[in-house]
Amino acid sequence: MPDTNGYLMGGPMMGIRLPSEQVGIIKATNCIIAMSDVLFPPAPPALPCIRCTRCAEACPAELQPQELYWFAKAKNFDKARKYNLFDCIECGACSYVCPSHIPLVQYYRFAKSEIWDQESNQKAADAARVRHEYHEFREEREKREKAEKLAERDRAAQAAKAQKAAAPPTLPPAGEVANVSPSATTVEADSESAIQLKIQQAIEQAKLQAATTTPKNTEQLTPEQRAQIAAIEARRAHIHELASTSVEASSAMLVEANTEVKSQPPTQSPQE
Repeated sequence: MPDTNGYLMGGPMMGIRLPSEQVGIIKATNCIIAMSDVLFPPAPPALPCIRCTRCAEACPAELQPQELYWFAKAKNFDKARKYNLFDCIECGACSYVCPSHIPLVQYYRFAKSEIWDQESNQKAADAARVRHEYHEFREEREKREKAEKLAERDRAAQAAKAQKAAAPPTLPPAGEVANVSPSATTVEADSESAIQLKIQQAIEQAKLQAATTTPKNTEQLTPEQRAQIAAIEARRAHIHELASTSVEASSAMLVEANTEVKSQPPTQSPQE
């Protein structure tokens, strides 16, 4: 229709105005009304409630619409629930007969939506509290179990320590004790011989390098410089000779000590 200014889903008393004509219909939709200023003139401005109780007389659920209006307007939702707010069927009879033109049904819908929102938030808070309490309970249980395991481990360690302290000391057999000392001495002597042999080889290698090394850039030296070089070489040869003599002497002493150790009979410990 050319004078249509909106659409109403439902009847003229309980219908809900649609925000757009693109809203789809559902199986609970009983009718769609095309609104116009002739059929639905603009509502006059709301006036203060005069408590005439006409709304209470027209209410099919026998409620107190004027009281519910005051509670919803003051956001006293607990009091509105006590006055059976959810028994309202939103028929619109109270709004139709109200001489002050107060949109009572809109106030009731607002109060119901706020109560539902509070209940939803309360359920979410309760669920979060339960999760938090269970989380704390689980942490306490894990701490207690860990402490019990540590205590059990400490008790086992203390028991093992006490058992070890109470046990008599065990001695190795006499034959094993007697055979320990000579073998250990022989191993030490062999290791010292190997060290001396390595030292002797290093000295011989150094001598060989010194003998094969020829000085360079000695063609243009003066007789004094040649004499100094000869003196240095003589001192160096003397030092090498002394070092080789001391090494040979120490090697001989080491061989003699090893021979004496091997010639001694093994000592036996007294048997019980």
